[in-house]
Amino acid sequence: MPVWIILGATGLYMAGLFAMAWQQDSLAARGQNRQGPIIYALALGVYCTSWTYFGAVGTAAASGWDYLPIYLGPALIFLFLPGLIRRIGDVAKRESVTSLSDFLSARYGKSQSVALAATLAAVAGSLPYIALQLKSVGMSFQALAAGSADDGLRPADESVLLTAIALAAFAILFGARHSDSTRTNPGLMRVLAFESAFKLIGLFAVCILSVLLLSNPGVSVPPDVSDTFGTSSLSGRFITITFLAMGAIICLPRQFHVAIIEREDRNDLNWARWLFPLYLLATSLVVLPITIAGLTLLPGSGSPDLFVLQLPLVNGNEWVALIVFLGGFSAATGMVIVSTVALSTMVTNDIIVPLLMKSGRFSKISGDSGQRILAVRRFVIVALLMLAYGYYRSAGSSGALAQIGLLSFAAAVQFAPSLISAVYWRGGRRIGVVLGLAGGMGVWVYTLFLPALFGPQTMAAWLPAFLNPQALLGLSFGDSLTHGVVWSLGTNVLLFVVASLQAKERLRDRIQAAAFIGETADSIAPGSPRAVTASSVSANGLKALAARFLSPEAVDHAFSTFADETGTSISGDGPADWRLIQRTERLLASALGASSARVVMSSAIGGMDVALPDVLSILDQQTQAERFDRHMLQSMLENISQ
Repeated sequence: MPVWIILGATGLYMAGLFAMAWQQDSLAARGQNRQGPIIYALALGVYCTSWTYFGAVGTAAASGWDYLPIYLGPALIFLFLPGLIRRIGDVAKRESVTSLSDFLSARYGKSQSVALAATLAAVAGSLPYIALQLKSVGMSFQALAAGSADDGLRPADESVLLTAIALAAFAILFGARHSDSTRTNPGLMRVLAFESAFKLIGLFAVCILSVLLLSNPGVSVPPDVSDTFGTSSLSGRFITITFLAMGAIICLPRQFHVAIIEREDRNDLNWARWLFPLYLLATSLVVLPITIAGLTLLPGSGSPDLFVLQLPLVNGNEWVALIVFLGGFSAATGMVIVSTVALSTMVTNDIIVPLLMKSGRFSKISGDSGQRILAVRRFVIVALLMLAYGYYRSAGSSGALAQIGLLSFAAAVQFAPSLISAVYWRGGRRIGVVLGLAGGMGVWVYTLFLPALFGPQTMAAWLPAFLNPQALLGLSFGDSLTHGVVWSLGTNVLLFVVASLQAKERLRDRIQAAAFIGETADSIAPGSPRAVTASSVSANGLKALAARFLSPEAVDHAFSTFADETGTSISGDGPADWRLIQRTERLLASALGASSARVVMSSAIGGMDVALPDVLSILDQQTQAERFDRHMLQSMLENISQ
């Protein structure tokens, strides 16, 4: 197919996505439309990336049913454990969480060390996977332009670079438009939902074509092809991949962002619980006829990963091939955009802003600090995509990149112990999370990531036998992936539990555990908590502080809502009501993240004059306070003498 047609169709498709997102954002800004449960359920389909779109058939051609666990794992979570997702989502909304790292930081004492460890782990696990998406777009573009003649070659670096630049622009325009990171992006969600539907259309088109080709009288399926999907017992690798997929659906930064941060209504999950597994079922079923047709009709030299594109090309259906290409383009763009948006929030809030604070430069920022932070997030998006492109250039062999999908899943599942315990186990501590993530990611790098890059034989030749990355201490599980997951996750869980049990409980830990695991906002009876004030901060001062990071309209709306709910004054230079202080910190958390917001507020009210009996009275009356957030209490306790 001529290159100009491919580029023109891709440009029109991108323009249509821009228009769709822009229109949805405009309607949402006027309050005329909301996301809706169907959009939410379809947007979760961003889980199915381009390597799932193309590579599921390749996996099926090589290993039969081994492609199924990627779809089975998330379906099991949504069908049988929806309460876990709902509980995490409810806490995240109540605590003004902005990202996965912010959630963990807020739960474990609003610790910046937890936020930093989580952010570094997320970036390390996601960048290679982003590079994989860029490569798949370039590879499919080359196959379509060359009529599949050069499908085995590395795609042109220029096409991959242009793809990265275009995706950076889209992510900035529709994923990083507001300084409030908790604010939903209805335009982006509508685009993700449309792309999920378009991916399914492309796969169904090839599925129908495959069935028609196989039904021709002169076509017979060879016995070895029929045996590809013969019955077989569950292998250790099958169970491992299912387990990784179960963790990835909530632990991947992009999935946490879509499922938790972008959720508008807690009832959306009631629909997604059934619609998303049905979407995964439909996506997995079309793999069967496409794989059989590809193995039967295509030459043996072709790449199974591109059977989806080659089948229509070989049979002269170029327009079907173009639709398939755009479907794969959708699979890649959705993943890259959401991943960079989520990671940029984490890097900005948990690395850059704290560094500016500690260097003393943050206080020198004048004007609208929220817009400056937004500019930093946009710069981080570009930097992340350029780093992913750099990884693609340095590790562009097919052998290395083909494993990155499962490697990223193995990295993401390192969040599972601390994430699940955040809402179920009161004993989890900051030091346990940091040591667990550090140890687990360290073993992941050694047993999975480095062997994928340099080859296990090369590493084993230079190391003692007991340090073999695929047989540590002489133990081998028969599969390198299972071996790496068992060792890395086992190390993570062991360090997390032991360090948490050994750590001394701080009052901050107890308060945050109660906020995440104790009574929810819906179960707390309304009442009139005792008014507690801080003598060093006024209502006007709090409003001015919040206006440095959020738009004046957002601050005015939040303060007015607070006044309507409590009947408390939101203006004046007298001591501010304690509830207004904690509401202000929640506002700051929406822009800065929980850990950075705590630092800002601690600095602002560092001279508080509150007696310890008053603090204890607040604790005694916490069951009477409606939606009583405990954030500011811990900041106050850190600033009073023993």
